[in-house]
Amino acid sequence: MDAEDGGAWKLVPKIDGALQVHIGDHIEGLSNGLYTSLVHRAILNGERTRISIASLHSLSMDEKIGTAKEPVSEHQPMDSHVRSFRHFLNFLPTTDFAEGKSFISTLRTKK
Repeated sequence: MDAEDGGAWKLVPKIDGALQVHIGDHIEGLSNGLYTSLVHRAILNGERTRISIASLHSLSMDEKIGTAKEPVSEHQPMDSHVRSFRHFLNFLPTTDFAEGKSFISTLRTKK
């Protein structure tokens, strides 16, 4: 797996027996950026079999989610707009992820 880091793709070190869980853009928005989602891509390996399971979890399609009150303060103002799972699904086919663009980046209130 590669992860986007500062505009460059970098190989993520493999840990035998590890389970990788990517928290996603909803948790980044909910935590006001305290936890960040990861722009990543899978890399084929011609020598070993690999199993990947992508599973998307969210609220109902049109239920809005925003930043929780707890991580917002004078020193850490709210950083993203309210969004829904439908917004996210509509974003997927319109984006070239190779450019490192994430859904959360489209919701940022800071410039």
